[in-house]
Amino acid sequence: METQTCSVVELRIPAKPEFVSVARLGVSAIANMMNFGYDVIDDIKLAVGEACTNAILHALAPGKEEVREIIIRCRLEIDSLTIEVHDSGVGCDFEELPREMDIESLPEAGYGLLLINAIMDEMQCMTSPETGTVVRMVKRARQ
Repeated sequence: METQTCSVVELRIPAKPEFVSVARLGVSAIANMMNFGYDVIDDIKLAVGEACTNAILHALAPGKEEVREIIIRCRLEIDSLTIEVHDSGVGCDFEELPREMDIESLPEAGYGLLLINAIMDEMQCMTSPETGTVVRMVKRARQ
């Protein structure tokens, strides 16, 4: 990025599988604009896809089924891209998720966050029954 100020780009998509590619492409364009390399952009797209898919599969907010959406917020800074994927679901207990990948005993769920954690520089999950779940990911620019 050439400016010293931070920019924020927000994308709202319906919580439906067919819109995950829209989120991935939007974030890909932002990462490209920030001059991330192709391999890093692919990692960012994968992480966003996993976070959005988790939101679709696990974030059904009781009573809000008809207005479900995912908010993808990108914060562009000189040295990093921070991506937050918000949903309005009741969340989950992140302490119950596996901490390491075990190919021998893959469960049906839980490895998306491990994958995000492995390919991004930072990953944080915050959840609240009142406000939903946020998966926050950071990719730093390499100089």
